[in-house]
Amino acid sequence: MRALITTGNDDVLRLGEVPDPEPGPTEALVRVQATSLNRGEVLRAKNAPAGQQVGWDVVGVVERAADRVEGPAVGTTVVGLVSNGAWAELASVPVDYLAPVPAGVAPAQAACVPVAGMTAFRALALGGFPVGKRVLVTGASGGVGHVAVQLARAAQMNVTGLIRNPEGNDAAVAACNHVLRDIHDAQGPYDHVLEGVGGEVLTRCLDVVASHGMVVSYASTLMDPAMLGPRWFGAHLGASLRSMLIFEELKRTQSASSDLTTLCALIAEGVLKPHVAVESDWTRAGELARDLLSRNVTAKVVLTIGGR
Repeated sequence: MRALITTGNDDVLRLGEVPDPEPGPTEALVRVQATSLNRGEVLRAKNAPAGQQVGWDVVGVVERAADRVEGPAVGTTVVGLVSNGAWAELASVPVDYLAPVPAGVAPAQAACVPVAGMTAFRALALGGFPVGKRVLVTGASGGVGHVAVQLARAAQMNVTGLIRNPEGNDAAVAACNHVLRDIHDAQGPYDHVLEGVGGEVLTRCLDVVASHGMVVSYASTLMDPAMLGPRWFGAHLGASLRSMLIFEELKRTQSASSDLTTLCALIAEGVLKPHVAVESDWTRAGELARDLLSRNVTAKVVLTIGGR
């Protein structure tokens, strides 16, 4: 089969031939129709030696059902995720990491759900979806942040989003109660913070979290260290900093199906509208990966997989 594989150079990705996957007894074989690019996996691809497969998000049709566990039947359109190998014509996906895609949800929309959507959902869930409480989302126009601000508004939270260029991100702006261009303008206190930037942004988030509030750090695009202010513990009694990576989170809970089903239902109902900046054939993967790394694209990039 064909798959996107790493180049080991600045081209990042190219199409090549690899062996078909061999599903285990609890895995379904999925004919992949669409996937999305997440910054973490693109960085991984850029730094990998030539010839490796990568990719997390899967949308496609079940070609062979799992042998030993109940799961989606052959012919079902599904969304799911794998730890590696999603950017290919076929993927073996554990049934616990799959969910049917309901009518009214396009493949490109579903492709935004697995890693970005579930990261936003789980990060908010760590705070208990505090209705009416103040929530700060950094990187609010990005793949995770744009989902997070919509989920938070739907749960009746008071949402502040950090968006450096609000003029070019109307949909993200519309989902926020308040918008900041600069993190230093954040005043707080915020009961819950979703932080995906790092460095001085994380430092400021720690300064404005409320007592007994939580800062969830799920990514870092800045390599500068974050710092706690003097006697931070006394000024923010009971506050916590929680790190979260979605694959480690899923190891604890052993299932993604419920989250995927919920997020797809919210898309079908019009509550959640993933922001797809670019939808393109996977032959452009290397170019689009470079655009994502250079921040020429901030929202989701979706690749359609198929014809030669």
